[in-house]
Amino acid sequence: MKITEQIYISGSLQLGISGRWDSHVYVVKGPDGLVMIDAGGGGSGDLIFDNIRRDGLDPADIKTLLLTHNHFDHACGAAEIREATGCAVYLSVKSKDMLERGTAAEAGLDLAIEHGVYPSDFKYRNCVVDKAVEDGDEIEAAGLRFRAIGVEGHSPDSICYLVEIDGKQNLFAGDVLFYGGVIGLINAPGSSMDGYRKELKKLGGLNVDGLFPGHMLFTINGGQAHIDAAIEQCGKGSIPQTIGNCGVIF
Repeated sequence: MKITEQIYISGSLQLGISGRWDSHVYVVKGPDGLVMIDAGGGGSGDLIFDNIRRDGLDPADIKTLLLTHNHFDHACGAAEIREATGCAVYLSVKSKDMLERGTAAEAGLDLAIEHGVYPSDFKYRNCVVDKAVEDGDEIEAAGLRFRAIGVEGHSPDSICYLVEIDGKQNLFAGDVLFYGGVIGLINAPGSSMDGYRKELKKLGGLNVDGLFPGHMLFTINGGQAHIDAAIEQCGKGSIPQTIGNCGVIF
């Protein structure tokens, strides 16, 4: 599904265009190929590739897969994408080893199943990580330059990716924050307000136009207002609106 001349959404449970456990899967067209942002939960690679082809693109041109964090709905599809395309997989240095060699129990899948988030037969899929990403890294991919911004809060390993396209700043935020200033605080190990208080301010002053989160609505203009709303809410004395309580601030 084409969003702008260079940004597409090729997978999503909420939009009904790919698998049951898929976050938004974005594809960015650069001068030298394609960059995919997140990979979904696995098992729906063919649907994602079909969507890419319908938009007139070739999945074989995917050069790089940027994972925003190692939660199952974003990263368990990585091995499938990498095997089919030969793309390089990028993930935070904090969770590289877990995606490569961790067990389902170590990754917290047992708890997620117990909470009813995933079915008992959901599979944790390991994947080689070609590049461990750190906060502040500049990533050259498909002729584009992405800036990695580490923001703890939703998870310790969350990375947002900022890229300028045709003079506009676009932020792929994963589950750090969402449309309307909603934050991604969840009832899971490693998710904390301490992380948000410490690091969400890194996203201030970026003049973001396009805000592309891992779920729910995205916007191609005025994205910074949603970021600033989240930062403001995190500076108050009460818990901000979160992904589990999906009312919006404006």
